[in-house]
Amino acid sequence: MGASLKFWRNLGSLYFASASRTVVLIAIIAFPAATWGQSRFDIRSAYVEPADGVYELNATINFDLPEGARAVIREGVPLTLHLEIVVRRQRNYWVDRTVATLDQNYELVWHALSERYLVRNLNSGEQASYPTLDAALDGMRVISGLPILDRALIERGRHEISIRASIDVHTMPDALRFVLFWADDWRQRSEWYTWSPQL
Repeated sequence: MGASLKFWRNLGSLYFASASRTVVLIAIIAFPAATWGQSRFDIRSAYVEPADGVYELNATINFDLPEGARAVIREGVPLTLHLEIVVRRQRNYWVDRTVATLDQNYELVWHALSERYLVRNLNSGEQASYPTLDAALDGMRVISGLPILDRALIERGRHEISIRASIDVHTMPDALRFVLFWADDWRQRSEWYTWSPQL
């Protein structure tokens, strides 16, 4: 009887600890929604260069996170960065033709066991670790040597490349996702950054 009572007490403690943590995260998220909406988020620069039969993308993304978002990450909630890349061939007397599209995803998460922040390329599985959140965010802001297009697909003529970035919160736990459904300011998306490279 004593062992059974101890089991239920321990179970209750775990439940209330989990519930309390969820309440804390919801409070963190709900309070700074307005400041998130005021944060900068845009593509600062982007260019491509040939390498080993492909074109590689290099880009710099400009964004800041409010303290509420940083606190949520420190609690173990992952942050996802999504890149949309479109390559078009420009045509004078007809609509431009889409040559290639690419969706690229990165995830930033706190790894409690190693006490480091991990940034994963969700497409390739590659990851890097950082000692601080600021260092990890800096790593996400710079896209370097990302293969986006086989050079064999390029025809002679003018081309246009567009890139757009977004920070998504869909990877959050269900209990938080319900709250964030009403907090659109927590979902950020940049304007399209478009240029015409010499391919």
